[in-house]
Amino acid sequence: MNQNTDHKKEMKKRALSFGINSIFISIVVISIVGVINFLGFEYPQKYDATKNKLHTFSDQSEKVMKSLKDTLDATFYGDLGAKEKYRPIFDSYRKLSPKFKLESVDPNKEPTRAKTAGIKKMETLVLSYRGKIAKVEDITEEKVTNEIIKLTKDSHSVVCTVVGHGEQSFLLATAEGYQAAKKGLEDQTYELKELTLPQVTSIPAECNAVVMLGANKALFPAEIKMLGDYLDQGGRLIIAFEAAITQADQTKELQGLLKNWGVDVKGGLIIDPVSRMLGVDASVPIIAQFNSAVAITKDTKQQSYFPMSRPLEVISPAPEGLHAEWMAKTTEKAMGLNNVKANAKGEVQVDEKSATKGPLVTAAVVSGKKKGSTAAHDTRIVVFGSSQFADNQYSRFGGNLDLFLNSVSWAIEDESMISIRSKEDEAGKLELSRNQQVVIFLIAVILVPLSIAIAGIVIWVRRKKL
Repeated sequence: MNQNTDHKKEMKKRALSFGINSIFISIVVISIVGVINFLGFEYPQKYDATKNKLHTFSDQSEKVMKSLKDTLDATFYGDLGAKEKYRPIFDSYRKLSPKFKLESVDPNKEPTRAKTAGIKKMETLVLSYRGKIAKVEDITEEKVTNEIIKLTKDSHSVVCTVVGHGEQSFLLATAEGYQAAKKGLEDQTYELKELTLPQVTSIPAECNAVVMLGANKALFPAEIKMLGDYLDQGGRLIIAFEAAITQADQTKELQGLLKNWGVDVKGGLIIDPVSRMLGVDASVPIIAQFNSAVAITKDTKQQSYFPMSRPLEVISPAPEGLHAEWMAKTTEKAMGLNNVKANAKGEVQVDEKSATKGPLVTAAVVSGKKKGSTAAHDTRIVVFGSSQFADNQYSRFGGNLDLFLNSVSWAIEDESMISIRSKEDEAGKLELSRNQQVVIFLIAVILVPLSIAIAGIVIWVRRKKL
């Protein structure tokens, strides 16, 4: 009897011990999970696995938010589900700046307030800064940041685009036009105006910068003098050339003007055999080297593509009072063709013996005042060997559009706008070399099926012998 009693007591002790241990372990696990959740809520971390870092806020958004001097009030009009939908975006803005103050309003519960604010669509964000108001529908980082830029800027700059010498218009939506670049400039509150040089006697004073992309016709001496006088007086010029392979070069006068400022625009065409691996023509060289000492490309990490580009040379030493340096270069595989011929199909004939070896300069910058200048401020010039890199067809590739927009911002001394902008989604693409394609073909199409067939025959023969 005593043995049974002792046994029962022992079992109760064990059960109690197991129970206490279970409760203790449960408390510890719950505590750990609670701490982890608390830390995750207070210090959220995320990893963006998308190719273009679509879920990572852009460098531009970060700069804009950190430059806020006053409170930015944001009122979101939408129901609870919509608020949760956009919460990651709002949380990111809050994380970038404590001056971003968000309030949520459900139009279904507060219809009078929504009507007073002029809300016509659910999921609308109203931004208010220093008395100015902006509304954002179909909320994205790009749209919100662009509206914040417009709210925070006290004035706008005028960018004059030269036309009349073969340059494509910034109004054109075709592949050769620059409508995408125009949108990017306007998003930064820059105003674009076309400029026809023969119709004026001097560059208008309202032009904070002059942009000239892809001129392929000669300029009259009076036009060259006008541009020269503008630069002597501290003007800002962004100019881009393109290779002349089907006709004689008509831009000698422009090249002579830039040579006086420290940049020699060479003739010929840059080709890059590596480009063929990407499925594009060799006349679209990869721009993989950027000068970190230049403000425009200081933070550039993404390669660009410069179709039909000429090589440039930075003259050393530069003219007295000026500072000229390279900004972007090709890969070592690229070549500059000095003798370019085009057959009826438009294919380029290559004479590698006379070609200039890479890496080749494709973009350069100049700043400063010439000796004896009485200009109020430094002249700033950006020269590109390709004009097509910024057109509607190619501006969406790599860092092309950022490079162009940052060049304009640098030229007009609006350097706070120099940044890497938010990216759009695009289909993923696997890039393979010819050798890699052959190996995959041999393994997937020949080796694996052949191995399965041999294994099947061996098994069949062995079973037949049983």
